[in-house]
This record gives sequence, C-alpha cells and structure tokens, in this order.
Amino acid sequence: MVAFIDILGFSAMVEKTSTDEKKLQRLTSALDDLHNKIWEWEADGVYSSFAFTQFSDSIVISALAQSTDSFGMLMQLLLGTMDLVDGYGILLRGGIVRGQLIHDNTMLVGPAMVEAYRLESKLAKYPRIIIEEELKRQFDDNMEDYIKHHTNLVEVQGFNRLFKKDDDGWYYLDYIQPAEEYNNESTPDEHLKNLGYLAEKGLKSDEEKVRIKYEWLKKKVAAAINDKKQ
Repeated sequence: MVAFIDILGFSAMVEKTSTDEKKLQRLTSALDDLHNKIWEWEADGVYSSFAFTQFSDSIVISALAQSTDSFGMLMQLLLGTMDLVDGYGILLRGGIVRGQLIHDNTMLVGPAMVEAYRLESKLAKYPRIIIEEELKRQFDDNMEDYIKHHTNLVEVQGFNRLFKKDDDGWYYLDYIQPAEEYNNESTPDEHLKNLGYLAEKGLKSDEEKVRIKYEWLKKKVAAAINDKKQ
C-alpha cells in the first residue's frame, strides 16, 4: 500500500524561507514531525514494513498491504495530518492505493506509485487524502478480524471511522471531524477553528483553482460545526 501526498502551498512556503530563517526551521520541523509521527508505530520495537520518502513538496509513505502495518500507517497518517494543521497550518492532498512497489533507501518505483500520483494530482482536487475504492473495501472486509486479533488496534476506539465518504463518492481520510481519540494536539473545537482560519486564508487567493480547494474545506468545517450543535 502506498500514499502519495502533496503539501499544499509548498512553493510559497519555500520562497519565504529565503528571507526568513525561522520559516525555514518551521517548515523543516513540520516535515520532521510528520516523519516521526509515522515511525511512532514502531515505538514498541516491533519491526514494520514502513518506508518514507520526502522530496520537494511530495511525500511517499508505504507499507505492506496485507499486514497491521497498513492499518498503522493510515492511523499515523491521520494523526500526522491533524498535527500539521494544528501545529503548522499546513494542509495535505493525496491518494492511497494498493499495488506493486519497490520502496527503499535507494529506489522508489512501481505501478502503485504511478496510480497513487494519479489519484493525488487528478482526482483528489481538494485538501483531502483519498483512497481507491477497492482498497477501502478490502479494509472494510478485514477490519473486524484485524482489530479482534491485534490489541494495538483494539485500543484505538475510532479506528473503524478513519474514512468518510465525500459528495463525489470518494472516501477520504477524515481529519476534519475525526473520532475524539485523534485530537491529540488540540481540542475538537480548536481544531475546527484552525481549519476555518486556513479556509478563510485560502479563499483570499487571486487564483480561482486555489479558492475552489478552500471552498471545499470551508463547507466541510461548517458541516462539522453544525453537527456538533445538534
């Protein structure tokens, strides 16, 4: 399983670092924090199949699909996505697929990489990380058995609600209104406030293609706030 992820607004962030060393430190800290969040899955000293590569505004994370590593990768990716929002004001877009891939310290190649990139660049469109339908269905089929036999997943109450179906039929990693257990850097209200701020900031862009992304985010935040009131 592989996730291809794009950091939104990365070029503008990098441009600002040329005149502001603090912004450079902030950007590198954000990338380092996401890397560390993924590898927290190995905190118990258990070997995993995770691989992580970052180049420019792109991040590739992979794990063996038919193992608990794939569930752990998704869980840590959600936590990392939320931490980037609340700690750094950074949003991600991406695609998650299953397929053949070579991913190690020297090589990153395979059909799964091509397909994950296609999902991110052509279909995700908004600040969301989408998952291919077949892979989502496989997770649904295997979820009950995996959770039953692995205590590290049983302990995560909201694990079976990682993804939410969007209006266009795609399932995306729900970092906007996740299960309560995933709000580790801020409260749910603070998290929605941070997302709302990012949406309003993005809507001030002069580029329509950028504003469309943040219109989606604003709509999702408004729906989440409305849900909390009911």
